[in-house]
Amino acid sequence: MDALVVAAFLWLAEHTSPPPLPLLVLLLVTIVGVLVGPWAYLATRRLAGEATAGRILRRVLAGGTVLAGTGVVVAALIATGGAQGPDAAGSVAMFAILVAGLLLLVGLVVLPWLFLLTRTLTRERAARVRAEERAEVATHLHDSVLQTLTLIQKRSGDPAAMARLARHAERELRGWLYGPDAGAPADLAGALRAAAAEVEDRFGVPVELVTVGTCPLDERARGVAAAAGEALTNAAKHAGVAKVSLYAEVAGDQLLVAVRDRGRGFDPATVGRDRHGLAESIAGRMQHLGGTCTIHTAPGSGTEVELRMPVAPA
Repeated sequence: MDALVVAAFLWLAEHTSPPPLPLLVLLLVTIVGVLVGPWAYLATRRLAGEATAGRILRRVLAGGTVLAGTGVVVAALIATGGAQGPDAAGSVAMFAILVAGLLLLVGLVVLPWLFLLTRTLTRERAARVRAEERAEVATHLHDSVLQTLTLIQKRSGDPAAMARLARHAERELRGWLYGPDAGAPADLAGALRAAAAEVEDRFGVPVELVTVGTCPLDERARGVAAAAGEALTNAAKHAGVAKVSLYAEVAGDQLLVAVRDRGRGFDPATVGRDRHGLAESIAGRMQHLGGTCTIHTAPGSGTEVELRMPVAPA
């Protein structure tokens, strides 16, 4: 419809004699108002409540108005001077007002779309970040606080063990909330030693640790260490063994960590949905960081959890 109005106006301007300048300006402003007005109304409605977008929209309208006004003033000066004649003045006014109208129309159509698209993408990104933060909090709570509370319930008759578990949970939660202290591990080997010592302290099950090479403790290596700690915890709690083996090897840019026990094993297909350790704390964490988790187990045959991750070489 807008294109038809503009085409009809241009045809009339081409095949009829030009009207006086005031009438021509009034006619042009009316046509531009008819074309731009509905879009300005829709843009104002769609951007209601958005202060930043409202300021930009007002600047677009002010710029178009200034451009059209400047063209009209120049056309009036040309018409007053009389050197170029009324045709030149009308052409200047027509060009300025039509260009201003076109710029306003483009701005009123494109600006709301761009702003709404950007706002949608920003909100989706914020929602994704919040979901990842909630998943991280849930994983940490499962790895530490919930398991410690379960152990405290099982050892309610041993005040010393309950106090030891409570102190351990407090240290771990404080470190997670406020950051690691100065004595925190600086590389993967140190993080695995800390995880093994933690399991020995909590469950009284010795961990045989063998490391071949190491790598900086970046986000991926820290995630592997946390997943290995969860695998050690599962073995100490459920395998029914006197010791657990932990093997780590860094070869080039590849990291391999294996947690083995010779315990009772299990059937992965029969693991209940309430057992989040394997699905979230180990496999889910490795997948999120770009690694893999392979579990070899069967009833009566023990369990081996194999973690692989590309890491930065030492």
